Amino acid sequence: MSAENFRYLIPEKIFYEITDKAKEAYPYIEHYWIFADRKENFGIVNKFIVNEDLKKTKKHVKPRSWMRYKKSKIYNMRKFKEEMGVDIVWQAHTHPSGQEKLHTIDKRILKYLSNGVMIIIIPPVEEKNQKAHLVGWYYDKRYTKKPIIDKMVFEIIQ
Repeated sequence: MSAENFRYLIPEKIFYEITDKAKEAYPYIEHYWIFADRKENFGIVNKFIVNEDLKKTKKHVKPRSWMRYKKSKIYNMRKFKEEMGVDIVWQAHTHPSGQEKLHTIDKRILKYLSNGVMIIIIPPVEEKNQKAHLVGWYYDKRYTKKPIIDKMVFEIIQ
């Protein structure tokens, strides 16, 4: 699934809930699970929760065990899909700095997983004139030497 012909929709209410949550965590990085339903050519976010497995930190931290990180991610994604009946489960975390690009650690995690999605949540910070923002990165290195990295633009809907 390439990000190309696919649209990413997030209801305005959920957009503000998740960016307000990111604002509460500021200046810490907080981790989330985001759930979405897949329709023909779009995914629509319907819920998010804090990822309790990963602690809030001041800066990006590489996983202590890459294998455990991967196993935990796969286990949790399956569990959520079964228990909640959702189609899509994404990992997300905040970038208090306002940087929407993938951090070096984010890229290393995606490279280790070989494919996946990482959502970045930018909290609103008035004094830095930083606007609330949500961006996703689709990463796939399974079939190519150079990874495919597509930006996922979220459209806020009513």
